[in-house]
Amino acid sequence: MASLPHCCCCVKATLSIMRKYTYTSQNWFAKVTAAVVPGNILTFGLVGVVGILSHADSDPRTASAQFLTWLTVLLWCIVLPTCFLFSNGKRAWNYLSVSALCVWGLFFVLKALQA
Repeated sequence: MASLPHCCCCVKATLSIMRKYTYTSQNWFAKVTAAVVPGNILTFGLVGVVGILSHADSDPRTASAQFLTWLTVLLWCIVLPTCFLFSNGKRAWNYLSVSALCVWGLFFVLKALQA
């Protein structure tokens, strides 16, 4: 099978990009625990903010409560694989923790403004 001719500069550029953005499974336990602990806190905070902004009812039989219930699952299913995009577990913990604190701060500000 004949190989295609490659431009020398294209190969070098591709190799430099591959070296810069290599994703590994190192620190997988720290990344998963970052998704579970602050990721869940972030998810619940986001659902709380959406619930306040949409004036959702607390009755579980309403459509708004069902929407928020399934939104929790959807958001956490986004957070879990996203944690593996961080370069290490410490960075995942830091970013998800700070994000969770910001979201919960927004939640309490909106809750205070609503009352």
